[in-house]
Amino acid sequence: MLLGCVAALAPSQAFAQPDRPSLPDRPSLPDRIAGRSGWTRTATVGQHPAGRAVALFRYCSDDSSQTTVVGADRDSYRRLGVSGFDEWPDGGLIAPDGTGVLLLDADAGDQVPPAEDGHRVRLIDLTTGTVRRIPLTDWHTNVGTTPRLLAWSEDGRYVAYAVPASTDGTAAGAYEDGLPVLDLAVLDLRTGVSARYSAIRPVRAAAFAPDGRLAVQVRRQAWVVTVHGAVQGRVTLPAGQDLAGPAAWSPDGLLLATTAPAGLSTLVGFDSRVEFVDVPGAHRPVPAPVAADRLLGWRSPDHVLTNSDERVDDVDLSDRGIRTVSQLPEHGDQACQLQLATALVRQAAIRAAADPDRGTFPVWRLLAAAAAVVVVGLGGLSGYALWRRSHRLTCFHRSTCAHRSA
Repeated sequence: MLLGCVAALAPSQAFAQPDRPSLPDRPSLPDRIAGRSGWTRTATVGQHPAGRAVALFRYCSDDSSQTTVVGADRDSYRRLGVSGFDEWPDGGLIAPDGTGVLLLDADAGDQVPPAEDGHRVRLIDLTTGTVRRIPLTDWHTNVGTTPRLLAWSEDGRYVAYAVPASTDGTAAGAYEDGLPVLDLAVLDLRTGVSARYSAIRPVRAAAFAPDGRLAVQVRRQAWVVTVHGAVQGRVTLPAGQDLAGPAAWSPDGLLLATTAPAGLSTLVGFDSRVEFVDVPGAHRPVPAPVAADRLLGWRSPDHVLTNSDERVDDVDLSDRGIRTVSQLPEHGDQACQLQLATALVRQAAIRAAADPDRGTFPVWRLLAAAAAVVVVGLGGLSGYALWRRSHRLTCFHRSTCAHRSA
């Protein structure tokens, strides 16, 4: 009975968070990202929606850890899945406006698509917790390659992703320079229909411009294409550099950012940096390289947000000034696969981090409630024992009196 009472106090939707003051219109990035919680369970978006998010990440130290989002209006932390095993690693993409996340379903990592409805992505609405499952284009391979989510357009309508190129099912032709050969595909979220462009391959990365154009890395070039697959131009990338992921295109549409290939920036002694190239037809001075591991976003055409070690820096491309704006967890809780909502960070303030709101019933209340149950239970047992003792004494006296009368 006691255990049942305590279990009833466990985190659930019945314990909604208390009413909060109205949220600010301007989004913000916390100056510190919280580490994993060893005391409270972080709720899922479906259990306790917390609104738009400014960042998406996973904790590096736990292979089964879930993808987590950080609130853009307060220090809310929410998991996206019930467990880390219903997500495909590296399969998350946050919307530029922070209102949604796309996740590859775990079965999207299978080598052969399911026979029924193919592979799907989950579109999670961070404001309501609702989930919409959308099919991807068909593909087939048995050499271990998987789809990859690449970039999300600023208007929220299109998602660029890559799928294994059609092969005969063997390793021959499926890899080039040790990397899988992937075709470009574009998903229209409004219609739920994907288009595949097999002429644009092998795809390595992609980024959307503010006007909807798409930069796609094909070998050592960035191809500027439309969402309908029309190629409008090409630019050669710096030696040893790849397109810098979904945040690569500057907000003025004139520059593309590049970074070292994934994995190289973590090597000891490797000189990691972010470099820049001008878009075909653009006329803007190209900034000098910035010493950093990764590009996370742009604050303006002259300010970028970069990630190095356990920090996020705001770098001024004009005077080379560097200001650390957010500290990431350390000591085994490092954040992996960190992404920022690229449209939000251009207008975001930097806020002082508060105690994390994990969407769960506070631990101290659980302990207090459990203690109260114990006290009430012990009080009830004590009262029952006293009653039993009084009842037995009454019966004893009555039986003694009756015996004497006889």
